[in-house]
Amino acid sequence: MAEIDHCCSTQLIDGEGEFNVVGLDNFIRTTKLTNCGLSYAVVAIMGPQSSGKSNLLNHLFQTNFREMDAFRGRSQTTKGIWIANCVGIDPFTVAMDLEGTDGRERGEDDTTFEKQSALFALAIADIVLINMWCHDIGREQAANKPLLKTVFQVMMRLFSPRKTTQLFVVRDKTKTPLEYLEPIPREDIQKVTVKPKFCPGSTSRAQNTK
Repeated sequence: MAEIDHCCSTQLIDGEGEFNVVGLDNFIRTTKLTNCGLSYAVVAIMGPQSSGKSNLLNHLFQTNFREMDAFRGRSQTTKGIWIANCVGIDPFTVAMDLEGTDGRERGEDDTTFEKQSALFALAIADIVLINMWCHDIGREQAANKPLLKTVFQVMMRLFSPRKTTQLFVVRDKTKTPLEYLEPIPREDIQKVTVKPKFCPGSTSRAQNTK
C-alpha cells in the first residue's frame, strides 16, 4: 500500500491535449503508487466551468487543486486534466479534475477537448462525479446531455462494457424536492446510453450539496 500524508498534484494533460509523461512519472514515484499494485481507485469529476468542481474535490478528498477566486471574476481555472492523490483514504485513490465544459475561452464550436477528456475519464475512472447546477436539471445543453450522449456512444464502440458509477452532484439546490429532481438525470443517462447492454454496467445516483 502507498503511504503518503500529503497531497501531490500534477497536470496530466495540458490544455492543448499533450500528455505529461515526466509529470506522471514523478507523481507515481512521489505517491508510491506502484506499491499499490492493482489496489487503487480513480475518481473523476466533470461539469460546467466555474461550477466548483475543484473546490468539491478539495473538500471531499483533501486534495490541493487550484480553485477559482470569485473576487477576481469568473474564468477558466483548471486547464486540461489534473490528478492528485487523496489524503487519508484507503484504498489509495487518485482524484482527476477535468477542465470545465462550456467555457468561453474555448468557445461554443471547440468541443473536441471536452469530448476527449470526458471519454478519457469514463474509460479509466471507477467513479465519475457529474457536477451540475440545480437549475440546469431538465435542460439540454446546460446539463451536458449532447456531450454525454456523444461520449457514451463512442465509448460503447471502442471499449468493452465496464462498471462505472456516475454520481450526480446537484449544487445550490432549489426548493424543488430531491425526489422530483433525481429521476430527470437518471432518465437522461438511460436515454443517451442507447444500447441496453451498457446500462447494467453502470449506476447513477443523485447527491445534493449546497
